[in-house]
Amino acid sequence: MHRQVKFWIFAIFTIFAISACSKKEKSEEKRIGYLTINISQNINQKTDVELANFILRISASNTEIRKGLISDLPEQIELLIGSYTIEVYSMEFSEPKFEMPYYYGKTTVEIEQDVTKEASLICSQGNAGIKVEWANGFSDLYNSYQAKISNDNGYLNYSSTETRTGYFLPGTVSISILADGQTIDGGAITLAAQDFITTNLKLKDSKWGGLAIEISIEKTVNQRDVEIIIDPDNIVSQPNSETNPYTIAQAIALQSQNEKDVWVMGYIVGAKPSSGHDFLNSETWIATNIVLADDISETDSYNCIFVMLPSSGSARNNLNLVDNPENLHRKVVIKGTLGTYQSRPGLRDVLGGAANYSFIN
Repeated sequence: MHRQVKFWIFAIFTIFAISACSKKEKSEEKRIGYLTINISQNINQKTDVELANFILRISASNTEIRKGLISDLPEQIELLIGSYTIEVYSMEFSEPKFEMPYYYGKTTVEIEQDVTKEASLICSQGNAGIKVEWANGFSDLYNSYQAKISNDNGYLNYSSTETRTGYFLPGTVSISILADGQTIDGGAITLAAQDFITTNLKLKDSKWGGLAIEISIEKTVNQRDVEIIIDPDNIVSQPNSETNPYTIAQAIALQSQNEKDVWVMGYIVGAKPSSGHDFLNSETWIATNIVLADDISETDSYNCIFVMLPSSGSARNNLNLVDNPENLHRKVVIKGTLGTYQSRPGLRDVLGGAANYSFIN
């Protein structure tokens, strides 16, 4: 009799537990809504962006719920009822890049139980484009020159022959001119989304239950011409010593002059392999060189200086990454001769003694 009482008590508790779980599941089912994606085919043909490659992001209270290519998303997505932010964009964009306009759209929606809602997003250009045009006087006054346009996220170097458009996030960008080793301040420009700016650089005194989402793309841009007068006397610095070295961008601009006994400063971002220029792959590093850049996360070999280390001595022993992998991303200043090395901007004739290099911090 005692065992039967225990059995019935256990059975009653089991029934209550099953019943409670069933009610909980039904309660949770009632909180589910559905998100469906309906992309409008009436796309503005002025853009060459392919909608299937756009990224859709769903978030709630700044927490990402779902993210993926539009072409990979299912027709129906289950979501708990609540408020959601829906974002659609053509690519991930933060650092300045050439020829990379990106498009972005955003809206919010309330998902309700068993209710179908519709929302439309218009994707417009979210960054700003800048082209550089040079007055004739620069080639008369300088042997080599380039513009550096930068913001808090990075920079782009515009050579004297650069015709591409660089794209930046909205905000303030600063302009500097690197001319024959001199850095000349060019001022600043404030950018807004959809701006397309041509900067005319002239020398001073020169005369020259779902949610159905319809997505469309707007390629209207605000075109502006900005004239910037460059004062050759407004020199920021004249690099000429270990304590006032060339930046990597300055050294690149001057590489054709084969200037000797110059100091160059940059981050060690890798080493060139025995063939090719993939300086990021640590498995192919060799001890004969290191690669320097202004940006610690640089990936473009043309924005770097390839340093040819001496065959022996302190510089070779202490700088190369094969024997000193901990040097990666350290800042260093090195003395040598500017010139091409292995078909890239280079620093050669580095002497082996410790007096010809030093680490910064």
